[in-house]
Parts: sequence; C-alpha cells; structure tokens
Amino acid sequence: MRSTYLILIVFFLAGRGSGNTSHILQEVSEPADLIFHYSVLKAIDNGVLEGSMTVGELMKHGDLSIGTFNSLDGEMIMVDHEIYRITPDGQIVKPGNEMNVPYSITTFFKPDDTLQMDGEITYPSLIEHTEGMLPSKNLFYAFRISGSFDYIKCGGAARQERPYDKSLLEILADRPVYEAENITGILAGFWCPEYIGDINTVGFHLHFISDNHTLGGHLMEFRATSLTIEYDTKSQYHIVLPDTDEFRQAHFRHEKVNY
Repeated sequence: MRSTYLILIVFFLAGRGSGNTSHILQEVSEPADLIFHYSVLKAIDNGVLEGSMTVGELMKHGDLSIGTFNSLDGEMIMVDHEIYRITPDGQIVKPGNEMNVPYSITTFFKPDDTLQMDGEITYPSLIEHTEGMLPSKNLFYAFRISGSFDYIKCGGAARQERPYDKSLLEILADRPVYEAENITGILAGFWCPEYIGDINTVGFHLHFISDNHTLGGHLMEFRATSLTIEYDTKSQYHIVLPDTDEFRQAHFRHEKVNY
C-alpha cells in the first residue's frame, strides 16, 4: 500500500463541459489504492438525483462499487466487475451501459488482508470487530464480505419524481425493505473516517447481493455465524462532481447528512 494520502476534487465548471465526462475519464489513471467517487452525499440530500455518469463509464474505474441510479431508481452494487441494479420492487437486473448514475463509490479491489469472524454475528458486532482490526482509523477501506446469513434485511431505493425536494431522511422513511432467511451472498462497500463529513458515509456503507440473485440492497441488519472479511486499504480519494445545472444551482441544507 502506498503511504501517500490524497483527496483530489475534479469539478467541471459551467460552460466548460458538454455534460459528457467520457473524454475526461479516459485520461484518468486508477492507482490500486484509489477510490473513485462520483458526486457527494450532500448532493443526494439536496435533490441532485440525476448525473451524467453512465454505467459504462463507471465500470472503467473499478470492479467493486455501490451507489444508485438517476431518480434513485434502485440500489446499485458491483462485485467482481459485474454490476447489478436492485429495482424498487426488489428484482435484481443488469443495467445497460448507457444508464446514468447520480452517485457512486468505486474501486479496484485487491485485498490487503482477510479476517475470519465466527460466532453469533450481527451488524453491530461486525462493526466493532472489524473497526478494532483496522490498521488506521484515518484511512479508507474497501470491503468484500462473504458468508451464509441466517437473516438479512436490506433497504431499497424508491424512484423519485420531480421536483426533487425531499431530504435523504425523508426519502429513506418510505424506502422499500427486503428480507430473507438462510441465504448466502456478498456484502460490498466501504469504510470511511469521520472527517469525510458530507462527502461520503462515515463508517461502514455496505450493499448486499445474494448468490442466487434473489435479494439485494443497502444493508440494514443481519444475523450470521461465519463470515469471511476481505479488506483493501485505500490512501487516495478522487472525487468527480456532476457536470449538470442541477448540481451547480443546488442550495445545500446546513444540516449534516449521513447514510
């Protein structure tokens, strides 16, 4: 792992872009320890629910990702360079490369270490155990966690209609919820330090997809007895902000946001 820590913010100013970022993205190299982040959490909380990043462009920046789709039309997870959309009604489908995303976190996943966790495992105990093993609380981490889940509860994303005037808290109050018992699958996502603020979720943000592709979404809670936890330490953070009028003209609330 490189020791250099970098946060790079790239913002295409009004009048300097066509709205299509592909010509810029082709020039971006992706070091192994880099997280590629499109948009910021604060934007989702303030109605910026449409982006110009396509699924095809996003997949150039990694093989593991979580996020959502324009208008919050479903949750997104990418594992092993396969990307999936969990529709609002809970179906798991493959999105087309031309589909747009307003928010995503992506990386090339090469694990630095693997932890085995056994016993009566819940989401809170996973957090406590894993955070106690992290080399530093000041770096970023990508996670790929596999195992058999006695129970799991995931949240979906319900498509929003204009005007996008709800806060993220208001949107999540009406989100669909999916549950299952005795199911195997993969949790993928990220752990971020507290100083990330309104850019990304503080701590863990994990999405799930079952091996049989019958259940997926944002992890809310679970019970398991054995998990294999792989993590990849990340020391570079690259942010690309949406090149859209909605982002440029958005008025962000002062309240902090975390998801």
